[in-house]
Amino acid sequence: MSSWSYSKAGVDLDKHKAMHRFALEAIENLNRELGFDIESFGGYAATIKYNNILFSLHVDGVGTKTIVLQKLNKLYVAGWDCIAMNVNDIACDGIKPLAVVDYIAMSKPDENSFREIMRGIIDAAKVARVALLGGETAILPDLVNGFDVVCTALGVKNNSFANRAQTGDVVIGVSSWGLHANGYSLVRKVLESSGVGYTTTIDGINIAEEITKPVAIYSNLILELIEQNLITSAAHITGGAFSKLKRVLPQNLDMILKMPTPPKIFEVIMKLGSISIEEMYKVFNMGIGLVITTSREKSNIVKHIIEKHGFKPYDLGDVVSGSGKIILETAYGTIVTF
Repeated sequence: MSSWSYSKAGVDLDKHKAMHRFALEAIENLNRELGFDIESFGGYAATIKYNNILFSLHVDGVGTKTIVLQKLNKLYVAGWDCIAMNVNDIACDGIKPLAVVDYIAMSKPDENSFREIMRGIIDAAKVARVALLGGETAILPDLVNGFDVVCTALGVKNNSFANRAQTGDVVIGVSSWGLHANGYSLVRKVLESSGVGYTTTIDGINIAEEITKPVAIYSNLILELIEQNLITSAAHITGGAFSKLKRVLPQNLDMILKMPTPPKIFEVIMKLGSISIEEMYKVFNMGIGLVITTSREKSNIVKHIIEKHGFKPYDLGDVVSGSGKIILETAYGTIVTF
């Protein structure tokens, strides 16, 4: 059986990072030339000051998960995920989401599918407590095959949250609702090339049910923890998976984490695609959709609030002196470093 990787599936994370570096440099040069005061650039969401108020704009989409959702008649989830991915990201930098606009592209007019996507957007917006200010529906034959669902979120920051882990912090993971919206280019290749498809049950795992689970909305939880001054950092585990932790880790510190056994869907994907442990933790959330750091003294109240919001907390490890490394000891006995 051939071994699958994200790169082989068509997504080269190294090239993706190179494009990000190019864009970041170009954006920094532009903002410097125009004299704009931009803060938190390169994190989850940069802010711009206007009339002494810090505003943020953030854009993210559901990606190729929509292909799976369309096949399984679950496009409602695409609308939900579009909101969730955005509000989760900006909340990690202490930004309160205020409003969202959406962009839905399709190959031909499809009123029923459009209604399902919009229903998901509206339900998620209610949970995240954001207004909808409109959007764009584009019919793009020949350019789009299926659906592309993207949202842009407007937020405001009224706190001094730095989103940086500190020496001596403990690290707490927060449970995910399955795969969330990352790694689906790889998931699709694995399920299709193995002949398993999308509607099979393997080892008691209903594949269709697992891969259509929505993204958990963490923004309300994150903002409550920040407002109560209970955490030092928050990292939404999305594209790039646990390499995202580098966004909150100073270069003179390390995170040493002992990861829990992931939900079985990840093991099924790993075995079907002969995917390495290292690749799994670079692509998927492995059951942990959010990672936060806090002082040891505040950890119990943090875990209590996590549970109050309906999630399961995990004691993952510690922040120690080091050189900016993320070290994961997985349930498979392998040490993974980023």
